[in-house]
Amino acid sequence: MRRLFACLLLAAALPTAHAASPAGSTRDSGDAAHLFGYWPKPGQRAAFDEGYRRHLAWHRQAGDPLVWYGWYVSDGKRAGMFVDGSFGAPFAAFDQRVDPAGDGADAGRNVTPFVEPAFRASYRLRRDLSSGFPLERWQPSPRLQVTRYMVRPDARAAFEQAVRLARAALPADAPAHTWYEPVSGDAPGYLRLVARQGWRDHDRGADNLDALLARSSDPQAKVVAAALADSVISADIETWEYRVDLSLIPNR
Repeated sequence: MRRLFACLLLAAALPTAHAASPAGSTRDSGDAAHLFGYWPKPGQRAAFDEGYRRHLAWHRQAGDPLVWYGWYVSDGKRAGMFVDGSFGAPFAAFDQRVDPAGDGADAGRNVTPFVEPAFRASYRLRRDLSSGFPLERWQPSPRLQVTRYMVRPDARAAFEQAVRLARAALPADAPAHTWYEPVSGDAPGYLRLVARQGWRDHDRGADNLDALLARSSDPQAKVVAAALADSVISADIETWEYRVDLSLIPNR
């Protein structure tokens, strides 16, 4: 039963081909972001990588029009987890799947034996809070700094005001800060993805919300910063390393 459950969950979570639009037409056409996490079983990471590459080949051959990125979490509480995700398509694109039975069978052969499913979550892009959208435009960076915020339900407005002021305080050459809110799944209150080229980017100085508000010239910044302290329950930060060989970008 445990193996059957894992197969069913993975078949539902892994990339699936879609018939809603021709290949390549879903780039930055919507605000859906779907993320899935897996723990490679002990000693099985290489086997998983190989099998996942084969599974992506199945999707390419099936004409999947969606982008699928793959990352390994390199630090933080979930270091070692593999995360894949699809960005930049409308939510409706996930209503029409091509050959789900074939997809599940291929995942069962090439992926399921080597992993334990960890989470499945769906988010909506908040363009009004973000400074850029590289994943939606199929321009992944070598790494991501990922912050998962848990926010008090009655403090969403205060938190979003802080994010807006922080965005305005970003330098003109700052990397993209992209914000998402959860739609379903095991998700915190907000998700921030910062595009990073490497560790050298951190030499620019801190760009968390507190630091950006401290640099803000807005007269409300201090009041907003104080409200932010009462808004956030927790914030977990981790780094995701992009794996081009474990990703599928249509027409590449």
